[in-house]
Order: sequence, then C-alpha cells, then structure tokens
Amino acid sequence: MEAGAKNGVRWGRFVFLYNVGLILAAHCGIAQTNRDDARVVLSEPEKIWIQKHPIVYWGVDPNWPPFSSYDKHGQMSGIDVEIVKLIAKRTGLNMQLVRTGSWSDTMRKITTGEIDVVAGIARTEQREQVLKLSFTEVFCEFPTAVVTRRDMPFVMLMSELKSKRIVLTRGYATTEEFQRMYPEIPLIQTDTEEESMLMVAGNRADVTALNLASAGYIVHMRGLANLKISGFTHRNFFLSLAARNGAPELHSILEKGLETISPREKEAIYASYIHPDTLKEIDWKTWRRRAFYAVLAGAVGLAGLLFWNRKMAREIQRRKAAESALVQARDKIEAHAQQMEVLNKNLAYANKDLESFSYSVSHDLKSPLRRVKGFADLLEKDAGGRLDPAARGYLEVIQNESERMNNLIEDLLGFAQIGHREIRFETVDLEKVVKGVIAGAQLENPEREIFWEVHPLPTIDCDRELMRQVLENLVGNAVKFTRGRTPARIEIGVLPKNDGNEEIAFYVKDNGAGFDAGGAGKLFKTFQRLHSEKEFEGTGIGLANVQRIIQKHGGRVWAEGEVDKGATFYFSLPRSKRHEKSLAE
Repeated sequence: MEAGAKNGVRWGRFVFLYNVGLILAAHCGIAQTNRDDARVVLSEPEKIWIQKHPIVYWGVDPNWPPFSSYDKHGQMSGIDVEIVKLIAKRTGLNMQLVRTGSWSDTMRKITTGEIDVVAGIARTEQREQVLKLSFTEVFCEFPTAVVTRRDMPFVMLMSELKSKRIVLTRGYATTEEFQRMYPEIPLIQTDTEEESMLMVAGNRADVTALNLASAGYIVHMRGLANLKISGFTHRNFFLSLAARNGAPELHSILEKGLETISPREKEAIYASYIHPDTLKEIDWKTWRRRAFYAVLAGAVGLAGLLFWNRKMAREIQRRKAAESALVQARDKIEAHAQQMEVLNKNLAYANKDLESFSYSVSHDLKSPLRRVKGFADLLEKDAGGRLDPAARGYLEVIQNESERMNNLIEDLLGFAQIGHREIRFETVDLEKVVKGVIAGAQLENPEREIFWEVHPLPTIDCDRELMRQVLENLVGNAVKFTRGRTPARIEIGVLPKNDGNEEIAFYVKDNGAGFDAGGAGKLFKTFQRLHSEKEFEGTGIGLANVQRIIQKHGGRVWAEGEVDKGATFYFSLPRSKRHEKSLAE
C-alpha cells in the first residue's frame, strides 16, 4: 500500500508538471511574434554566392513518409519539405528539388555534385569524413523505437536482440550505427522502412528499429495491428541539412535560415504530418529521458563528493543511490509499457474506424447506383426502339458502367469485411479446396482447353472460407490471363522445404500474358492494374484481398512474371508440424 501511494504521488506530480509544461509552452507560443515574414541578414560574401548560384539543387529520401514522399498528385511533401520551403523563403535561395528514385540515388548525386543540399539527413562519421558533407544544427529530434510483433516480449537492452532476426533499412544512419556497434550480429537489409515493418508483421523478421514518427505513420497507414513498440534505443534520431563540400557560404546561409524557424512553427509542421498519438508519445519520452538524466547526474555528483570524505560513507551512499535508481527504473519501465500498450490500442482503434468508414461508404453507394441501373433498363425497354444509334450507344455506356461500378463496390465491401473478420482456424485439406475451385472454374469456362497440373498439397491450419477466397482469386486470374492460349497450362503446388525455413510456400503458375517484372510491386495494391480493362476485365481489388488474407494468417505474398511468358504467384504460411507430417504422407 505504501509503495502504491508513493507511485500515485509520483505520477500525480508527473501529470501536474506535464500539464504545467503544456500551459507554459502554449503561452510561450502565443507570445512569439509572427515570423512568417522573417528575413535573414546576409553577409556580402553570402550575397555574392547567391548571385553566382541562382539555383540551389536539393534532394531528399523520396520514400520516407512523413518526412519526405510523393503525394497522390506526384508532389513531394513532408516535414523536410516544409523546413526547406521556409529556409528558401527567408534566405532568398532559389531551391529546386532534384527527383530521385531512392535514398541511395540521392546520396550518389550529392557526391557527384548534381545535388547541393540534402534535407532530412542524420550526421554520421562516415558522411562527414568520407563524403565530406557539412551538417547544420539539428532541426528535428525523435526517439528511435524498437518494433516487434505483439507476441514478443518488451526489449530492455539491445544485447537481447542477438538471437533475433533483425531487419533495418539500407544506407540509413541507424543501420550504420548498429553495424558499427554490433558487427557480429547478422542483419537483413531492405530499401525502405515500410518494407522492414512488413517483414516483421509477416514473421519474416523479428525486430526492426526506426524513428518513432515513421513507425507510427506506417502502422497507422498500413493497418499493421499485430505490431507493437517494444522499447527504445539509447540514442535519439537527429535530422539536419547537409551541404556538399566546398560551399561554406551555402552552409552558413542554411544555418541562418534554420535559426529563424521557431519551435512553434516546427510543432505546427509536425502536427500536419505526424499522427497525434505519436506526438504525444514523443513528448512523454523526452520528458522521462531528461528526468532520468537529471537524476543520474545528481546521483553521480553526490557519489563523487562523498568519495573524498569517507570511504564507508561513500559505500553506503552508493548502495542507496543504486537502490533508488533501480526503483525509479522499474517504475519508469512499468509506466512506459502501459503507455506503449495505450498507443498500440489507439492505432488498432483507428484501423477499425477506417475499415468501418469504407464499408459504410461502399454500402451507401449501392442504393443510388441501383436506381440509375434500373431507370436505364426501363428506358431501354420502353423507348429502345425509338432511339437513334447515338442515343442507344449512350444508354449502353450507362448500363455497362453501372454494372462495372456495382462490381467495384461489391469488391470494396468484400475488402472491408476481410479487415473486420476474425480468423477462424481449422484443419483444412488444401488439395480438396483446390480441386473444388478448379471444378468451379471449369464450369464457368466449358469452352476453354485448360491443362491442369496439381501437385500433392498438405493439410494446413487456416480459415477455410478465406483460404478458398485466396485460391479462387489466384486460379481465376490464371484462367483469365491465359485466355487466347491453346492449351492453357495452370500448375498448382508447394515449394520444396529449405533447411531453417519457418514457412511453407504455395504457388499458382500459368503460361498466360504475364507482366513486366518492374511492376510487380503494384500487383497487390488496391486499384493497381498492369493491363488495360479492354484487354482483361477486373476491378483491381482481388490481389489486394489475397495479400490482406495471407497477412492476417501471418504469411506473405509475392509474384514473378515475364511479358507473354506467363506468371507465378506465391503465398506462404507459417510452418507447423502438421504441415511436415501431411507432406511426408
């Protein structure tokens, strides 16, 4: 009871001080002057430099929301972009964005001189000494979060990760730091932070580390409800601007521009791009870390003072300080775990709200669409014979597009329902399910000559109805895209087991139209099609449903193809002893 009372008092003080801090911050923000029109006072050498360089070329990581990424209109947006816009406005620099395809492409271009400034870059020894970049002061700071699946324990020390499968983003400062500190630990590397998060969600890796803002954004936008924040690294994530070597005037101009951006302006930019729960977690962690450092510094100072007085007194004080630090650490860890649980629950609620919204919108669209289709049919029945050819053509377009819209809405409703549905695991003979799907495809296409090759398939634990939907989509696509092939060949099987492979992978292969391998990344996204609707009908939802179902089972999907030489679609599920037994039989 006494410990509980102390904890209650401690957290009561924390809440009080936190609210006071917020009030003071708000008043300080109100007291600040409007700096939208603030201008930098440039020296003569800086003015001359700007005259000699009428355009300053800059770049960012193009695949790094919420810091920098292309929006739906193809424009670059994010926190880094807003910072650069303010600097350009207040310094008079004419800054022109150089579009790149990846972070490594951006870094290559600043080394070749094609880019003058990189925004949103962390300072590292390699970038300063090898690439000769000049870094500005930090304009953005976030904690570095350790992300795992929900079924894994919380991470207190980085040394606990040595036995885990770690995935990090190639070329990022976090990756460079980890390789420097733990060269003996094997590392999986991806091109983007989103790919790393998806690998952890799909059980292809156990843990990843990235800044808290990006983690919250990806979990929120991709609906990765099986992930959680399991801890934080000992180092925060700092962002600066970096100018190429040989341009000291440009570096000083950028520094002056950054100095004009007030904390209130930065907070407004963060609020535009970062989920509110993420901002709240950042504020809390910063407060705790500063408090911890203050207590630690005081304990060390006291121990040093007592060391010069008496040996016995020094030993007693050291033990008391250690005991106090342990209690504080325990309280902090417990509170931190509760806050992370709240954050994860809020993210899950947001995902459910989005799914409910899309279901409601799709459902409400059906009624007016049904009336449009009905009146068009009545018009054709009552006045079809009196219409001229052009009018009949218009009527036919209305009927066809109404039918197409209805199919799209049905697919959207199905997509939303998958997100709401709980997985109902049962033992399923996958070979029987496949044969049933093939029988249905043959009934729908009696005139087609299709050669089917079905290899032995195992018994698996899955949701029978959802797995049937996966196979109907993949087999249906194979039948559709082999149209025109005589005979069409469709093969269904399972990949051989590799040593150490913890998943079982299935495939559906055809000799149809295939696709350009460069577009494989778009296949499983909603409304993304690699063929026109005139060539092959469809709504662009089916493969997105496949990916969502397999990810809910803890698996992954991918595809291979070549134009006019067919395609192979794969999906994997976590391997169990039952899989191995059924395959052996």
